[in-house]
Amino acid sequence: MKIKYKILLIITTIYIYLPVVLFLCGWTKTLIALVSLVISGVGVVFMVKDYATDSEDKDYYISIPMLIITAVIVAAVCIFIGFGGIYPQSGDWFKHNAVLRDLTIERWPVYYTVYEDSMLTYYLGQYMVPAIIGKIFGSFEVSNVMMAAWGMLGLYLAYLHLIRVSKADKNWKKLIALLFMFFFCGGLLLAQEFISGIYGDEMYSTGSYHWVLIRDIMLQYRSNLIMLRWVYPQVIVPWMVVMLLSEHREKVKYYVLLILPTIIFGTFSFGALAGIAIILAIVQLLNRNIRIGDIFSLFNILPAISLGTVFFFYFLGFMQVEKPYSSAFRWQTYPGLYIGVYILFCLFMFGIYALMVAKENYRNPLFYINIAVLLLLPWTHMGLCNDIVMSGSIPSLFYLMVLTLQVLFKDEEKTSLGIRKGIIICIFLIGCWYPARELSDNIHGNAKGPDLYDGYVSMKWFSDRSLTDVTEDLLYNYYTYDLDGKVFYEHIARKKM
Repeated sequence: MKIKYKILLIITTIYIYLPVVLFLCGWTKTLIALVSLVISGVGVVFMVKDYATDSEDKDYYISIPMLIITAVIVAAVCIFIGFGGIYPQSGDWFKHNAVLRDLTIERWPVYYTVYEDSMLTYYLGQYMVPAIIGKIFGSFEVSNVMMAAWGMLGLYLAYLHLIRVSKADKNWKKLIALLFMFFFCGGLLLAQEFISGIYGDEMYSTGSYHWVLIRDIMLQYRSNLIMLRWVYPQVIVPWMVVMLLSEHREKVKYYVLLILPTIIFGTFSFGALAGIAIILAIVQLLNRNIRIGDIFSLFNILPAISLGTVFFFYFLGFMQVEKPYSSAFRWQTYPGLYIGVYILFCLFMFGIYALMVAKENYRNPLFYINIAVLLLLPWTHMGLCNDIVMSGSIPSLFYLMVLTLQVLFKDEEKTSLGIRKGIIICIFLIGCWYPARELSDNIHGNAKGPDLYDGYVSMKWFSDRSLTDVTEDLLYNYYTYDLDGKVFYEHIARKKM
């Protein structure tokens, strides 16, 4: 079956932008929504047409049996890790389900008045389409089913892009690409063992599927599968966007249109992608591959002013809430010999992969920029569980995975390449042990996931900063408090409380 790139691009763009359309229509005043939609819509049409130039050169084939097999595998893995609540869900799904339920039942924008007056302020992108369908049918059960189906669709779209950009031109390569998409991870097991061997009992996360924890140092670059199981709403669209950015990097005049929607899927991923795009644009400008006018094109400026302003003030209300020290931003330090923790973490979690693909990418600025992001993130700390490190790494780790697959799929018969492929396979097999164990544990749980009406029935029960019996992430990560005077509430929101 021929996969036409233009059709795939159109569907992907709809997947990225439809939640934005729903947010604007449901959360902002009519005039603001209309202006933002017209400006963004016109820009997106031009972007898609430009991206699809010579699209026939980008078409590729996948057999019908392989299409069916890979689609079934995607659906099965999603179900096994908790999509739909058939198998056990991770603890974060209590919050996912509560947000989805509130979006389904409550009027938009969603306000809470049980305790402190507040507005739901979160990465709502992945929830919007399932919620509006559930709202139409008046059923949270419908929303829940659609949340699973919408996630599976997005994941499969990302897979179709992946097999093209990784040059998976044979069936075995397509299966390997799917395997990597779920199980790609650095050598966390090796990092834990080396750090534990050097620092002894101070390293207290040996055997953890996610963490390197030592003293006050909290580091995690999760596997793809574990991110899908725990923070799935933040993952799929950044994966799509980083692939489109890498392929159309010379189209700088559309960078804002491409990257801006990711903010509603995850602010840390958006921040990382925005930084990557800015540096990439500067590099191309210095190399005279683009002109200054490409950076300051109307397709960048107008969406930034319209849609960017809406998102800025929406999330500003959340950021203006004073956070406790444990959740606020700070720089992570590695005193004295503890710098070894940072070195070993970077070496095993992405460094070996980077070294194995460096030969093919030594002239690729995007390679260096993403490695720089992965080197910088462990020096930061934000969120109760240092979420900035995990979430900020989502685009860069996925791009490194793409480069790794490209090397793995090269057909040249050279000894040096064979050795590098062997090392890649070894690190991958070591790295995939933990996500495979987590998947196995979940399957063997063999029970319905947490009751979707228990756990956190609604986020309204946690909008009270005086509560002491719940975690800080529930108190501070989902709300704009003190609404009076907030720009979004006063001037942009479709309705007031």
